[in-house]
Amino acid sequence: MVYGDAVTIAYTKPSTNPLQTAAGGQAESFSARNITNNVAPPLPVLVSVVVENASPSAMVLTYNMSLASIVPAASAFAVKVNSTARTVSSVAVSGTKVTLTLASPVVYGDAVTIAYTKPSTNPLQTAAGGQAESFPAKTVTNNIAAPVNSPPLIDISSPTKSTTFIAPATVTIDASASDRDGKVVRVEFYNGTTRLGERTSEPWSFTWKEVNEGSYSITAAATDNLGARTVSSAVRIVVEKAVSAVNLAPSIAIVSPINNVSLEAPTKVTLTVDASDPDGSITKVEFMAGGVKIGESSVYPFSFTFQCDTAGVYEITAVAWDNLNATTTSAPVTISFSLKRELPDLANLYPSPNNGVFTVGFNPFTDSLIEKRLTILSLSGRTVFSIAISDEETSRQVDISGVVPGIYIMHITEGDRILTAKRFVIY
Repeated sequence: MVYGDAVTIAYTKPSTNPLQTAAGGQAESFSARNITNNVAPPLPVLVSVVVENASPSAMVLTYNMSLASIVPAASAFAVKVNSTARTVSSVAVSGTKVTLTLASPVVYGDAVTIAYTKPSTNPLQTAAGGQAESFPAKTVTNNIAAPVNSPPLIDISSPTKSTTFIAPATVTIDASASDRDGKVVRVEFYNGTTRLGERTSEPWSFTWKEVNEGSYSITAAATDNLGARTVSSAVRIVVEKAVSAVNLAPSIAIVSPINNVSLEAPTKVTLTVDASDPDGSITKVEFMAGGVKIGESSVYPFSFTFQCDTAGVYEITAVAWDNLNATTTSAPVTISFSLKRELPDLANLYPSPNNGVFTVGFNPFTDSLIEKRLTILSLSGRTVFSIAISDEETSRQVDISGVVPGIYIMHITEGDRILTAKRFVIY
């Protein structure tokens, strides 16, 4: 039997084994009589608790049976949102539903719990009096939908449209970026579809360097903390070709030796210059003797040393080159060399000038066991020809027609001693 069943009973005394006392007194038959049904009414059981997206301030408890329109006090319910108590403003009971109105709505992602303590008056109950039991904190199903993420906002504040630069340009791109429902986590900068760079924190600025002449379309793209991305309107800039600057020529002067100095050969002479460039740098200095290059220097202080072994007058100039290949030639310095003679002339060279093919005639040599050599050198001291000669030789044919035209020196040496020296020209 269950609560509410209407139950009756009748008894017909049987012929055998009737109801009786131990002394033999038998119970009489009786017709149908009502039975008292003391079976308790069933208790309502909680099935679910949910907050729906359509009503974020309403929490709906669903029971397995209809409830009486008996409304408990709001204090019977304890609601927590993210572990913080949330006030229940009102309670409504209808059918199997109990609706709690919360003081403020639940939002997407909130962790919500509810507990019920059966009050002494007006507890949740069925019409038959079955009272809902208290329950500890239970997790509430939160069906609030995720909010729609608003994309970030971005525009380029600098440079402005049609700004002109001069190549090679340095362009600083400044962007203004914000997000209405989150934050901007990255801003990327583009030239057309080419990514120039990015920033992950303010200020949203990028410097684009060494930009060649041309027309460029610049954009910036902002990404927010939920991945939404917005690309700014394009800003077109123009980089124009730089107007060629006039390169100023370098300046140079020979400071040592002084002009019209007289020296005794053979000797080494160091040429020293003062060279500078007003709008660049000196890259090298060439040294000329009579218009023929005898050497160069590309390292400050731009000096050069050459060997002179013959008598004569030399007009020395220096040519300075700057970093843009402009040149300046110094005022000439004249150097006179007289030959220091320790021995008589021992050789003649002819013809002179020549084309690199010539004859060297020898005067008699003093007998010696030390080797004698005929050597031809450039003015810079580089040996271009060298051969041993004997005491008996009277002449020697020389062919160095493959050398560069210029001034050359002939030496007759005996061991480390220079017996004679002559200067000649190859054309």
